[in-house]
Amino acid sequence: MVYTAVDTVPIRIDAQDAALGATRADAVRAALLSRTVPLARDVQGRPEPLATAALVAEGDTLALLTAAHVFEHAAAGDLMVPLPRDGGWLALRGVRLRVLAHPALDIALLVFSAGAPARRLRDNWTPVALAHLQLGSGDTRTPRLYALAGYPVSQTRRIDGRMYMKPVVLFTRALDGERLAYARTAERVDGLHIHTPELDGVSGALVWALHDDDGDDDCLLRAAALQTAFVHSHHLRTAPLREAPALFAHIAR
Repeated sequence: MVYTAVDTVPIRIDAQDAALGATRADAVRAALLSRTVPLARDVQGRPEPLATAALVAEGDTLALLTAAHVFEHAAAGDLMVPLPRDGGWLALRGVRLRVLAHPALDIALLVFSAGAPARRLRDNWTPVALAHLQLGSGDTRTPRLYALAGYPVSQTRRIDGRMYMKPVVLFTRALDGERLAYARTAERVDGLHIHTPELDGVSGALVWALHDDDGDDDCLLRAAALQTAFVHSHHLRTAPLREAPALFAHIAR
């Protein structure tokens, strides 16, 4: 089945920030989507949408970062990753990898051995450098905005041998240290008001803190957390990456 990405317009919830202009929103959308990887489950050779992930790289080491609860629904060998430049899918069955899960947080890593599968993933997706994850307490700035991108199952369609996957790109604000605002309606950055999608399939998406940088449309993106659950009318729940430095130490060696 051929993988085809569908374009999307970012939405915002409780994020009426003057700094979030159309140019900045589009730049963030492009940056996030190149680093946001859909995960599917192999069901009799057919990919079924399951979750969202990101590639994390440190030197020659490559890992898929996602929510640990994904493995309640599929084994690592049952996972499939789309290859947008190739148009097909990489099945992880038979691929040499290690699955590492945090003992308390809903965070997991699939660490790849060097070889063709890792090279194909690097050729099709932009890895996130380990230095771009907020694993420590060095940056004390409080961002006014957070952004995440993921692939809701409800926005996937199969037509004539193609799987069309439409991502959601969301700007929102923090409710507390682990929750972000989410609601049933939102405003697109072009001004149109819409109903928001259910976020089944977005589990495992990185949550990015947006910090103002030099220049009118520049901002600094740092991955601060992992999205793990949602209540549609109220919030997204996240797992802060700063609480899992020991997990990421396995790919920093």
